[in-house]
Amino acid sequence: MQVRNFLHFLLITFYVLTFSQVVDAQQIEYNKEGEKIVLFSDGKWEYFDKSNPIHLKIEEDKKRTQIASPHDIFDEQASKGAADDFEDENDEERFERLLSKAEDKLALAEERESDIKFSKILIEEEIEDLKNDETSTDEQYFLLKRQLKLASDLEKDVKKKIKKSKKELEEFKKQGKIVQQAASKNSKKRNLSKKNQQNAKVKELQNSEYTYKEDGTFYVASKKFEKYAKDEDVMFNPPQKDCNLVFDGIDEFMGKKRKDVERDVLFTFTNDDMRRYMKADDYITCEGSLTQIKGGVLLFNLFITVNTTDGQRAFGGLTKGNLITLKMINGESISLANNQSDIGVYDPLKKQHTFTGQFRINSGQEKALKKGEVDVVRIIWDAGFEDYEVYNLDFFANQFKCLN
Repeated sequence: MQVRNFLHFLLITFYVLTFSQVVDAQQIEYNKEGEKIVLFSDGKWEYFDKSNPIHLKIEEDKKRTQIASPHDIFDEQASKGAADDFEDENDEERFERLLSKAEDKLALAEERESDIKFSKILIEEEIEDLKNDETSTDEQYFLLKRQLKLASDLEKDVKKKIKKSKKELEEFKKQGKIVQQAASKNSKKRNLSKKNQQNAKVKELQNSEYTYKEDGTFYVASKKFEKYAKDEDVMFNPPQKDCNLVFDGIDEFMGKKRKDVERDVLFTFTNDDMRRYMKADDYITCEGSLTQIKGGVLLFNLFITVNTTDGQRAFGGLTKGNLITLKMINGESISLANNQSDIGVYDPLKKQHTFTGQFRINSGQEKALKKGEVDVVRIIWDAGFEDYEVYNLDFFANQFKCLN
């Protein structure tokens, strides 16, 4: 357990120190009483703590120059140092150098995403261990929940960076085609001239007394390292595992082929004020699953469990026709309408209410969910609407993989 604690703490600390955009979303401010506080992007705040390395990093980064964006590689020649270092290179060489640099930046971001995913797995395992440990404290659980949220925020941020870097790299390659086409003719001429020189040198050696000449560069070690390959990363392409389908057969009512994927947690929610009362449990746990019916019918099933005896009074229920909105990391929003009304089922033993909803997904929405990750879910209850942050970013990706 201590090893896992160290590993996920190390990984999270590393990415807090390397990803400035998440830190930039947090600001050092002063409240009305003149006390220093840390203000988060979601409106929440906490008192500034000098013993907290994250708080110190936020304060330190405000005094530093922002980390250069991928656009800066195109302006590299503008700096005096760059001009001196690469003044003899031609347009084609400059393009190849800058292209390699842009590819390295994208590969680094993808590698960081893989490490963050691994960190989240460690935290989630630690949370499960705490739930089964009678000696654990609420403070330990609360700390891990905060770390999980931070890791999820970092994952969302790096996904945005990767998408932006891919787009810029694609545009850069398009511009580079012009340079490559222009340099193609000159390159052919240079290669022909070089070949003629080599042929002449071979003839000279053949006619000389010695026919062997040692190449002095043979023993020079290569400085080129193998680049990170996302396709070979098991975090992105894990070994194939058995798909968990709870039903795969003919629906006895419709007489059609139906597949039901096993439930998976989409998000959990417990506000800070309720944490001390909930202990190791969450106030709200939302699970979901996909159902596919032959004929092009795709359904999103939602199971929301509220750990309270007055869940029906607090939320009312889910009415047919009410919407849930899935806000994606890329900024898009997908609205789904509820197909059924449900006032919830109360479990007196567990003292919790469970509300069930079912939402039809059309083909356009299906494509968007397959290629994107959900950031926030807005649920319209009978008593009003609430927004919930999603931690399981791979929820829909895993569900669709199982169906396919």
